[in-house]
Amino acid sequence: MTAVVVYDVLVALHVVSAVAGFGAVAISGVYGSIARRPERPGAPEETRRYFQSPGRAEWLVLAVPVLGAAALGARPAGADFGQAWVIAAAVVWLAAAALLLGAVRPAEAEIRTANAAGESAPAAGRRLMWTAAASDLLFVVALVLMVGQPG
Repeated sequence: MTAVVVYDVLVALHVVSAVAGFGAVAISGVYGSIARRPERPGAPEETRRYFQSPGRAEWLVLAVPVLGAAALGARPAGADFGQAWVIAAAVVWLAAAALLLGAVRPAEAEIRTANAAGESAPAAGRRLMWTAAASDLLFVVALVLMVGQPG
């Protein structure tokens, strides 16, 4: 394979993992919003059905910087890991990863535990909704950084 093909494949994998991972976080946040209102008709059933799944697609968020760094390293024009946009994107990703590991996943686990006990977890749903929204806002910031590559 040529260097350009390797670069293009790595960029594609980077983009797919970001969209799928952050998309899964966004969907989880939507269901967190549903979980925060257990009195709404159908909410307990929707919450129970969604949170039966372990939510593995979110873990793709953690592959994003690895694939991004690999793509940057394989870039035919040469890699410059010291560029401002690269450093800023890494900081944004660290914040998103901290939200995923420190807030999103624990809130999902709390909802799953409550569901298994036949209970609701509106506070966890609220936390999940807001932290997923913050994570996806970070995704948009990272996207702007990577597309615009400000100097």
